[in-house]
Amino acid sequence: MNPKVDLCRRLWRAAALLLVAAAALPATAQQGAYRYTLPAGWTSSIDGGVDTLTPGTEPAGTVQALLLPAKPLAPDFNAQFDAERGMLESHWGLNAAQAAPAQRGRTAAGPYAAHFASYASEGGARYMSFLALGRQGQFALLVFVAASDEAFNRLAPLATQLWQGLQVVP
Repeated sequence: MNPKVDLCRRLWRAAALLLVAAAALPATAQQGAYRYTLPAGWTSSIDGGVDTLTPGTEPAGTVQALLLPAKPLAPDFNAQFDAERGMLESHWGLNAAQAAPAQRGRTAAGPYAAHFASYASEGGARYMSFLALGRQGQFALLVFVAASDEAFNRLAPLATQLWQGLQVVP
């Protein structure tokens, strides 16, 4: 066999294996102020500075994670989180909240807060997570929303995993 032909075949096989391996990896995206790993089967789109992430397995408009534009980090992270969440609840017409106690803390990278609740709204019940991070002088907020408790319980772990790996780009 010709050594040049053999080498070309090996290179093509290696390239094909690399392409297959790369396709199996989760997509890493950098949109605006964020870098994150998109869960397998989810898509991302940006409109008005809001990065909307949606799982391809769900009917349109029933489940989404919203990465809101990063804002400067205020001196009181918890007050900023409460104010941002309250403003969004009001803007989206959410009421009759049934919430779990908020989780707040600090890691070596900075403060975090998480609020989980179900709400009534004009469009029906909403099951939501408000997840915030304070990183590199920035306030980052991810809002995960589902139209059913079943979809929320099934997909919230993926949204939480996305949030835990979220990086704020300075």
